[in-house]
Amino acid sequence: MAHTKPIAVLLAIVITLGPLPAMAQSPKEKLAEIPVGKVVEVKLLEKGSKKITGKLLSISEESFEIQTGQSGSVSSEKILYAAVKSVKKKGMSAGRKALIWTGVIIAGMGIAAAVVLSEIMNN
Repeated sequence: MAHTKPIAVLLAIVITLGPLPAMAQSPKEKLAEIPVGKVVEVKLLEKGSKKITGKLLSISEESFEIQTGQSGSVSSEKILYAAVKSVKKKGMSAGRKALIWTGVIIAGMGIAAAVVLSEIMNN
């Protein structure tokens, strides 16, 4: 009986804290992790500029190229890293999927622990 309280407190802390935030990456570092051919969303530093969404075509030392499609026409655009505020891969990343499954598993463990503790306390 004395051992169940610390375990319950530890489980509550783990569930409450959740995952730790990742270190910030530069747009160049982030693009290096995204495979060519994937769809990306780019935000530029220039105020008032829109997000650019397109397929990543190539990556070079100073810039990258994406293919965009607007109004039925397809074009490519070369973008300098210096002009980029942020870049992200569109769609759900493998990391996000892993976090969701981790949350589901931890929640299941928490429910199972609560049921077991309830049974122990009632007996």
